[in-house]
Amino acid sequence: MDDHWQNEPGEEIARLKKQLAEQAAELERKKRQLEIEHALDNLRLRAVAMRSSAELGETSVILFQQLTELGINPIRTAVGIFDEPNEAMELWLTSFVDTGEMTRILYYFSLHIHPIFENVIADRKQNKAYSVSKLSGNALKGYYQTLSTYLSAVRQQVLNETEYFYFFFFSHGTINVVANEPLTEEQCRIMIRFAQVFGLIYTRFLDLQRAEKSSTEAQFESALERVRARAQSMQQPDEIKEVTKLFREEMGKLGIHELETCHIYLYDQKARVSECWLALKNDRTTEKLVSDEFELDLHDTWAGREMLRFYESASNEVSIVMTADHYEEWTRYCAARSETFRLYAEQLTEETYHLCKFSHGAIGQPDISLISQENWDMLKRVASVFSLVYSRFRDLTQARIDLQNLKEEKSRAENALAELKATQRQLIQAEKMASLGELTTGIAHEIQNPLNFVNNFSELNSELINELKEQLGPDSYREGNSQNVIDIIDAIDQNLTKINQHGKRADAIVKGMLQHSRVSTGHKEPTDINHLADEFLRLAYHGLWAKDKDPVGIGMKTDFDNSIGKINIVAQDIGRLLLNLYNNAFYAVKEKQAISRKLQAVSYEPVVTVTTRKDGEKIIITVADNGIGIPQNVMDKIFQPFFTTKPTGQGTGLGLSLAYDIVKAHDGEIKIANTEGGATFIVRLPL
Repeated sequence: MDDHWQNEPGEEIARLKKQLAEQAAELERKKRQLEIEHALDNLRLRAVAMRSSAELGETSVILFQQLTELGINPIRTAVGIFDEPNEAMELWLTSFVDTGEMTRILYYFSLHIHPIFENVIADRKQNKAYSVSKLSGNALKGYYQTLSTYLSAVRQQVLNETEYFYFFFFSHGTINVVANEPLTEEQCRIMIRFAQVFGLIYTRFLDLQRAEKSSTEAQFESALERVRARAQSMQQPDEIKEVTKLFREEMGKLGIHELETCHIYLYDQKARVSECWLALKNDRTTEKLVSDEFELDLHDTWAGREMLRFYESASNEVSIVMTADHYEEWTRYCAARSETFRLYAEQLTEETYHLCKFSHGAIGQPDISLISQENWDMLKRVASVFSLVYSRFRDLTQARIDLQNLKEEKSRAENALAELKATQRQLIQAEKMASLGELTTGIAHEIQNPLNFVNNFSELNSELINELKEQLGPDSYREGNSQNVIDIIDAIDQNLTKINQHGKRADAIVKGMLQHSRVSTGHKEPTDINHLADEFLRLAYHGLWAKDKDPVGIGMKTDFDNSIGKINIVAQDIGRLLLNLYNNAFYAVKEKQAISRKLQAVSYEPVVTVTTRKDGEKIIITVADNGIGIPQNVMDKIFQPFFTTKPTGQGTGLGLSLAYDIVKAHDGEIKIANTEGGATFIVRLPL
């Protein structure tokens, strides 16, 4: 009994200690649970407070802080969202650099850049709760070298000998934890719970993203519509630069900096020349962007040749990934052609060019690695807009070229017309001179008659004056000779009258000839049309007689209406008109006469008939012949300049064209008709 009572207090104390230890452990467990729940609640609260999908990155910061407070002590945490069609990831990364400052970065990259991420793909397909990889030594260094190409924040990491990379899955992404040592089972369970919470956060993220996308889509489309409208209002090709500037401004307002600083390439396949229109972020002045444009030959560099291959392919989009050497070659080439590019080249680190085609060019987004499908879609839409812009640009450029060509053609046409008019004037003058030449002998013959009278009567007057002197002389004066003196004086007076008449006749003939050779003044004056028609008929006939020396047998008939009187006409012009009609008529009857002689047909009697008559407020002049007539198939061409049915060298083809112009200038009309055995020209002139 005594021993029992002696051992009982010790056992009780042990039991109590055990109970207290269990209670303490339970309290510690509950405390831990409360800490975990508190950490999870902090994440949930941050998710509820999210007003923008971009704030998903803030949850990475909260995650980093909460894990540190829970004693997990990660080197780096991140939230990744899968782009499953492209096997890529959008990453919000949080870590501490050497200075102790927390940094965050958002980036998009392929899951195939390193085996770690390919393990993630495989483990996710197997529905594992998480994926873990361990890297040490050179393998770890290689990882960071690969990642530093894409994530600038990683470049400042202090490398450890060994690091563990955890990816805890939720519905559309992962919670990434990088640690110096492996996580315990408890820590892994905690991370799985965090991943579950992130599944709920992601739902909130998607809701915000959908709302933002709808709003952004409307804003983006409105911005593109403003660019389209500006393109449609372009009046000059140079305004394409203003359209491009507006596009960059609109993208800047929307915060789409990838498009704000995109590169625009124009490619002229015929000239083998391209233009690059670039824009870069400006950190040196208050200007938000700096831009430039320069020409380049895409055959000169590897990157350029890849662009050419893309232009010539059936693809509408491409990502050109450059090695360090290719990128150095490209930047050096561009810097040599653009001062702006050269000044800002040190800021450029992108080694991939993502290009979308538009007509005769491409929109390019430079980036370190891949771009999201959303960015591709935006590039395609922008490329579609620039197809419209460039189409308008080409239309205006072609219009400018066409206008310049039109001006040149107009100038050439005007010069040709001036030369043609000059030639026509020369030919008309030649036609006049030719007809004048034909008339010269006839005119000389016509003038010779009055001149013969003038000469004969002048000689006769000289003889009569000598005889008068004898009659009046002192030695020869006789009674009864006064009557002889008076007769001689009367004869001299009559001779002088005839000399005057025939002198005036010669003067009128000369004046008519000069009028015919003179350029028309266009001044109308009252003219006796019957006298004019008769005078030029005789001149034409005498010209024919002088030329052929044998116009015998060609008859002329006239029938003039004396009631017409004088009418207002340009006499020398109407004279030319009549002369052309007479010459054609005489030519036609002579040709038929020659044919008749060859056929020994003696019954043909050539006749040219000229009539005038009054018809109301018009007069009608008819010139008819019974010659060879005019072929029916050329009737519509007979008044065209330079058209003639005469053999080469016998006509200029301007006679009837000139006649037509003269009639039209007098508000009249001229017609031609084939009659039985000849042709008839009918001229109507207003009184």
